[in-house]
Amino acid sequence: MTERLPWRQAQELIEKHTGPALSARPVQEGYNSELSVVINNSVFVKGMRVDHPRVWTQERERQINPHVRDFSARLLWSEVSGGWDLNGFEFLDGRQATYTPSSSDLGLIVTMMDQWPPAPDDVELKQASDRWAAYSDRPELFAGRWLAHTDWSPSNVLVVNGTARMLDWAWPTTGARWIDPACWIVWLIASGHTPAQAEAWANRLEAFATAPTESVTAFADAQAAMWADIGEHAPHPGLAAAAAHWTRHRTG
Repeated sequence: MTERLPWRQAQELIEKHTGPALSARPVQEGYNSELSVVINNSVFVKGMRVDHPRVWTQERERQINPHVRDFSARLLWSEVSGGWDLNGFEFLDGRQATYTPSSSDLGLIVTMMDQWPPAPDDVELKQASDRWAAYSDRPELFAGRWLAHTDWSPSNVLVVNGTARMLDWAWPTTGARWIDPACWIVWLIASGHTPAQAEAWANRLEAFATAPTESVTAFADAQAAMWADIGEHAPHPGLAAAAAHWTRHRTG
């Protein structure tokens, strides 16, 4: 998790776009930003120092935003100066989604995920076959031309006026269309679903329901290896066990 820095270090730069900060609410959720704050209940600002090794994710979010704004938050402005790289997004007044088996949010998430577009040609994206190559001997099975978010932490999914919105597109990926439902499954199992229940939700998306069995099983194995490798640094303590449970379910 990236260490948070006081938003006032960038206050002057932020106020160039928002006007006087009459209210400021630091946001603790999320793992990628050094600065994360809601200004005047209207703008969500996230940022990094320009010398941070992952500052490139700021530019990646700027590039991908036009392609995901219908189911995310619109980028309003950006500022790269004074040692900071900042993005200002519309503030969405909602609540974090819940993944428990009884949650009414699950259907909203399926509806949202069904809107995912093909990967844009004008944005340099990571390839799924490369991202999981270290954890699979068949990473070519994950390749495709569809956009994937891949980070299904509930803190990235906001329920706003009865619809689900996906935030934090810092690591967009190109891959098979079933990749995101498969990533979501691990989080569902960690939230109390059985593997069969989690797959039933993913199967509501045609892309997952019709995905090659061999490919999904290979990806489940890769997820288990990845979360085991991440270990105690995972954003949820149950992800490694959940991924291992899923791969056992698929391989018998």
